[in-house]
Amino acid sequence: MRKNLFIAIFALISSVAMAQDKCFWVFFTDKNDTQFDPYSYFDAKAIERYQKCGADLYDISNYPLNDSYVGTVGSYSTEVFGESRWLNAIGIEATDDNAALIAQLPFVARVQEIVSNGTVANVKTEFKEMEEDNKDILTDQVKRFGGQHFIDKGIDGKGLRICVMDGGFPKVNTHPAFQHLRDNHQIIKTYNFPNKKEDVYGWNTHGTMVLSCIAGINEDGQKLGLATGAEFLLARTEIEPEPFKEEVWWAQGAEWADKNGADIINSSLGYGKDRHWTKDMDGTSYVAKAANKAVEKGILICNSAGNEGDDSRWMTIITPADAENVICVGGIDANLKEYRHISFSSYGPTADKRRKPDVVAFGEAQVAKPSGGFTSAFGTSFASPLTAGFCACAWQTKRDLTALQMKAEIQKSCDLYPYYDYAFGYGVPQAAYFTGDLNPAERSFNLVQEKDGVKIVVPKVIENQDVFINVEGADGVLLGYYKVHPDSTGIKLNNKDFGLGKKLNVSYNGFYDACPISGNGDDINLLTQYRNSQNGTFKKVKNEGWQKTTYFQYDLNYGTDIWNGTSILGNNIKTGFNEHFAFGRRALYGKTYKIGFGYGLDFNRFYSRNSLGIDNRETQIKQMQFRVEALQRIMFRRIGINWDLGAYGGINITRRVLLIDNVTWLDDNGQVLAPQPYDNKVYTDFRRCKAMNLFEYGATTRVSYSIANMLNIGVYGSYRLSPVITKDDFLIGSTNNQPSPWSVGIELELVP
Repeated sequence: MRKNLFIAIFALISSVAMAQDKCFWVFFTDKNDTQFDPYSYFDAKAIERYQKCGADLYDISNYPLNDSYVGTVGSYSTEVFGESRWLNAIGIEATDDNAALIAQLPFVARVQEIVSNGTVANVKTEFKEMEEDNKDILTDQVKRFGGQHFIDKGIDGKGLRICVMDGGFPKVNTHPAFQHLRDNHQIIKTYNFPNKKEDVYGWNTHGTMVLSCIAGINEDGQKLGLATGAEFLLARTEIEPEPFKEEVWWAQGAEWADKNGADIINSSLGYGKDRHWTKDMDGTSYVAKAANKAVEKGILICNSAGNEGDDSRWMTIITPADAENVICVGGIDANLKEYRHISFSSYGPTADKRRKPDVVAFGEAQVAKPSGGFTSAFGTSFASPLTAGFCACAWQTKRDLTALQMKAEIQKSCDLYPYYDYAFGYGVPQAAYFTGDLNPAERSFNLVQEKDGVKIVVPKVIENQDVFINVEGADGVLLGYYKVHPDSTGIKLNNKDFGLGKKLNVSYNGFYDACPISGNGDDINLLTQYRNSQNGTFKKVKNEGWQKTTYFQYDLNYGTDIWNGTSILGNNIKTGFNEHFAFGRRALYGKTYKIGFGYGLDFNRFYSRNSLGIDNRETQIKQMQFRVEALQRIMFRRIGINWDLGAYGGINITRRVLLIDNVTWLDDNGQVLAPQPYDNKVYTDFRRCKAMNLFEYGATTRVSYSIANMLNIGVYGSYRLSPVITKDDFLIGSTNNQPSPWSVGIELELVP
């Protein structure tokens, strides 16, 4: 009966979990019966941009959705929380059953669950206060672009309009870093998509810091970003915690930017490993499609590459940075002398082997602090807006170019171009390229074909300058890349490390050269474990989707009558406890809903004492068990909660019974006879061990809270369905006398 009851409860809980509202895209078949006037819909700057890039103002993607379609789907939904003209779709909350009904409507092309978890692309735990004697670094993030060339010529992004999409902009309306924007009315419009209102000056502080990297000025008048003369649209599209809706809001934000005349969008946001597979980072997500559509309409987009570079399970970028037409921005160390990949910046290529990131900038930046003053922050979140500000200034010098043409020019301006690798892209864009101040690079090395390989001859070693090397396959995919500081003897690459059909690309001190690789060697090996020196790699994780964790459990449950039944003397067992410790491993597959298995060792100690008059009897059972578990995990990402349900089975490796009988002799009046013999017996023979069950099975449940995706801490419950005692001749009585079936305690789970 207990087993059937548990099965019923398990099924009920699972069905309730599956019946909860989910978020879906609903795509329509057409836009029949809709009307559209672009000249009343678009801002004048948007119309000018369309005409310049040759985009069609009357393109069907600009038409509104069919209101009757939206209304009908809304009647089946808990909420319609967003719309996308470009995708001809709406975002809804609904149950699985209602989603299935919606999919049957004649004007619905398809219904797809939204499986993207939005995240701002910064390293939230690595903020530090700016030291008084280190203020000069405020200019380094501008210097790294050669930004002084823009400043000297008065180029500050004037005439460009930049949309910043983020999680909020607290104090932008009061902070001194943005005083010039307020004084000159450079903030044109704002909109808060989650709250459906114009106020964006609150919520996540991330957007304030991002905006300061585009156009902020510090208390000394130094630029934090280059585009201090640009106009701005501020869109709040992210909310924490809210892992499902941001993809719709991102698409809406891009359309709002298009409508209101944006030339550039900065998106320090991304959708990646929490709900996507790396194979999905191929430019086909709906935010990637929206991003590509924006570029088709003349908008240049800068997007953070992501901060998964030090996560061995996710060795690629995030979406929409994977979109073909988006400028994907990675991060480097904040250092003007050395060229180092910053450890957390995500590596390329995309899942379909396209070249990303495109460019890099400082992954550590000095930013405006919403609470006042300035601080430094880490993340590709800040590399992207630094680049967006650069792009505004660069485009100011070449206003006749389209967004796609400008993207190509940004790449050509980089200090490594045409060299490329998956850590640095084409390098850091340089202002001198656009101001006409760029000096031609002088030859700094020679490639010499030798009988057994290729030698890179460096006539003059330059301090703090590394040689960048990659090997490219016939299909253009990089097979290996690294950088090394040369010496006067040069760098020798042997044929045995390579095969035919490969190409060697080299860059040193701004000079680039390449040559084919001859010889009959084997396929290329990685030239070095480049990643160990923070210079990058592009290895891919195997068994993608499996998450392996390590867990530790402990509980100590006290209580009167903790064992059921009575002793052989007829009295209730008055005192006792169950103590349990366990550790092991779990492997889970999935995103929001995971299934998997676990295995580990459990150590149990059951203790009881019988007390009645002259008799004191203590019984201890010590048990070591190898346990396996099948489980399902439901992740409530909005609140960071994990809920596990499972069943386990175990085999008892060791089973030990310890019995202590203390019999005290009394006279007829109940007084102790002294001195009298004291009988103390310890029984541990195998017969009594066989009174314990060899096999055990039961059910488990856990609720835990996720901390920074690295540690889950929570409580667990385990209910034993099988008996511990299986023989009636056990020392304390019949098989009805069982230790408590419950174990309730705490658990720590380490997530690598």
